Amino acid sequence: MDHMKVNEVTPVNQVQPTTEVNKTGEEFKFTLASAIEDEELQEKLTNLMGQIEEQGKKISEHMDIRDMKKYRGLVKEFVNEVVNRSHKFSRENFLDRRGRHRVYGMVKLVDKNLNDLAEELVKDEKDHLSILGRVDEIRGLLLDIST
Repeated sequence: MDHMKVNEVTPVNQVQPTTEVNKTGEEFKFTLASAIEDEELQEKLTNLMGQIEEQGKKISEHMDIRDMKKYRGLVKEFVNEVVNRSHKFSRENFLDRRGRHRVYGMVKLVDKNLNDLAEELVKDEKDHLSILGRVDEIRGLLLDIST
């Protein structure tokens, strides 16, 4: 085990101070607040994603419309958190290479998949593989939206 001596000094190359070092107190507070909010948001999204996955399993197993209502609520809460609270979204995140709104397009896809899933659940002849596919597709879209 290596022991570090307190009085050991390592030579450091002299570097010109950058403007980042000279941040004002207000800028620092804003940066700190943003970092804390991002961390809180990430924790909330991780928690919501866990609940969504759990609810998706319930839908796949029981194929019950009541499970679908809770699932839809969780998905909508997840999407709202990402779109409304995330500082990570810059203008570029919202636009794809052709200038279209990438995230909003993905949100529409999530809504379409939720509607298709609900329709599948109310059918007399439920297609289990289709239901599993929809749940998986929604999960993938949510992960894409949040990264």
